[in-house]
Amino acid sequence: MNIKNLKIRFNMENEKDKAVYEYLRNSDLSISKETIRSISEYLVLLEQQKEEDRLLNAITATIQDSLKALIPLLNLINITQPAQSEPPPKQETAKAEDNMMDFLDNF
Repeated sequence: MNIKNLKIRFNMENEKDKAVYEYLRNSDLSISKETIRSISEYLVLLEQQKEEDRLLNAITATIQDSLKALIPLLNLINITQPAQSEPPPKQETAKAEDNMMDFLDNF
């Protein structure tokens, strides 16, 4: 049997350390088994979070690319439609585009 030992110290003045210590002491499993189970579950959750982050980044990039591709079409629509009022100055249009891209960066 290949067994490794690891010593863990808990600072009972630290609330998180104390809560983990109490959790392990009150577990139905042995401290070793409960520690391994908890860490294993954490690692699975961590990997799921990484995968979700990669998916979210891919979706965000796709949306940003699609919106960037729409900008010329929106400009074309503005050119082909009869002007009903004064078109906004280019500076306001650029600012609106920047605001849209800043909003999308939040995803």
